[in-house]
Amino acid sequence: MKHRATKRESAYMGRVAEMACICCTLLDRHQQSKTDVHHIRTGQGGAQRAGNFLVLPLCHDDCHQGPNGIHGDQTYLRILKCTELDLLNATLDRLHS
Repeated sequence: MKHRATKRESAYMGRVAEMACICCTLLDRHQQSKTDVHHIRTGQGGAQRAGNFLVLPLCHDDCHQGPNGIHGDQTYLRILKCTELDLLNATLDRLHS
């Protein structure tokens, strides 16, 4: 069920949106477009997405919506040998350090 983000959720997603793309960071690449907040899909059914605290910072044009990104063929995940949950862990590590 979709719901409006609470103030805490909105504030958290705002902090994530201010971060650099986690894939670009791990690939040691320079980010070329704005950061999107991507809700992870791992463990969700069909077209569902996770809650508002389970989000990743991904650059819009490449790692998020690009052909090699999360919503593309996921080449970057294969290069990094990781999953969305690994990216979430890296995101949380950077947020809390």
